[in-house]
Amino acid sequence: MRVIRAIAIGAVVVLATAALTVAGLTWLPGLVVADADTISAAEAWPSATAERPVPRPVPPVERITIAAVGDLMAHMPQVTSASVPGGYDFTPCFAFVEPEIASADLAIGNFETTLAGADRGFSGYPTFNTPDEFAQAAAGAGFDVLTTANNHVLDRGPSGVERTLDVLDGLGVRHTGSARTADEAGRILVEDVRGVRVAVLAYTYGMNGFTAPADRPWMVNVIDEAAMADAVMEARPVADIVVVSIHNGVEYRRQPSERQQRLEEAMIEAGADVVLGSHPHVIQPMETVEVTDEDGAQRTGFIIHSLGNFVSNQRERYRNTGLVLRLGFEKDLEEGVTSLSFVEYVPVWVDDTDDSGREHRVLPIRAALDDADYPGVTSDDRAKMQQAWDDTTSHLGGTPDTSGPAGRVLFYGEPDVQRP
Repeated sequence: MRVIRAIAIGAVVVLATAALTVAGLTWLPGLVVADADTISAAEAWPSATAERPVPRPVPPVERITIAAVGDLMAHMPQVTSASVPGGYDFTPCFAFVEPEIASADLAIGNFETTLAGADRGFSGYPTFNTPDEFAQAAAGAGFDVLTTANNHVLDRGPSGVERTLDVLDGLGVRHTGSARTADEAGRILVEDVRGVRVAVLAYTYGMNGFTAPADRPWMVNVIDEAAMADAVMEARPVADIVVVSIHNGVEYRRQPSERQQRLEEAMIEAGADVVLGSHPHVIQPMETVEVTDEDGAQRTGFIIHSLGNFVSNQRERYRNTGLVLRLGFEKDLEEGVTSLSFVEYVPVWVDDTDDSGREHRVLPIRAALDDADYPGVTSDDRAKMQQAWDDTTSHLGGTPDTSGPAGRVLFYGEPDVQRP
């Protein structure tokens, strides 16, 4: 029995071993293949990944907005209407457009008067001398840079130039276009706006027959195409954006002259990003210009041939209308490349009186037209503002920008939802 039992147990062991062997031979290849597939997939993963669209982090971008306006003038009716006990108050002049100016990262205007001091007597056209409070109100409204190269800069002589710049310095307002010293004349104004460097240059065709002193020819920047191009090229390496203000053109003409256009285009070709025209006292068209730089890079430049009057006592059609131009720029902080992203404008109109009959006010046209209770606006004012709105928008083109405050007209690019 023990022999039989031993034989039986041996048979069972043999059968079990055989079964395991058969199972192993049946299933092991599958397991081996599975392992091989896993290894193969792991080895293939990098190449597979390369074929898939993997999103890269969005490059860091800094966005800034530059606002620009035309001529800030002060005829005697403006000075008289700003008179208050003990001095002058020009703040109502800018109160209704202050949000458009102050919300920009950098606001630029053409300061077409002098601040020669009360002791020399205040006057309007043809030789301006304006109370300091005019500049105080402009600074309070948000203007950061005032250009002083224009045909009235020498209305009160070299001392008027010097005192004007002294007052602006005291208000913390930067300036360019005229100078007190040769060293100051040789410096390029560069403003750093959150890491975006903006250079501003300014030039005028002349000074109404006045000239800088023979020993100080650098006192006012006068148009010289070659010298201007050199200055633009000097500014280019130290700035992300180069703005050139040119006081030029034919007064009251709504289209630029050929000579005016050639000079403006030459500045863009030399490396400027923006040309701001002034002097005609009426708005002239604007345009974008595509440029290929020497290194082959493509760039979009912008020209407005004339920003028109911003504030004055000129009451004629077209002369009582201006605009707040808004230019958006984006700087790729990785590549260091800055580009124009949008251009829009806000048509404005100068109301020579309010309810009190005293104040010259710059009004945003659309906001005033859309508000039946807008303060101090009469039915006659509304008719004139509607005409000014139609004149401006048909002349400049563009479409209403519905993404921001009412009254902005988009001329180029896409609205930036992040801007105020």
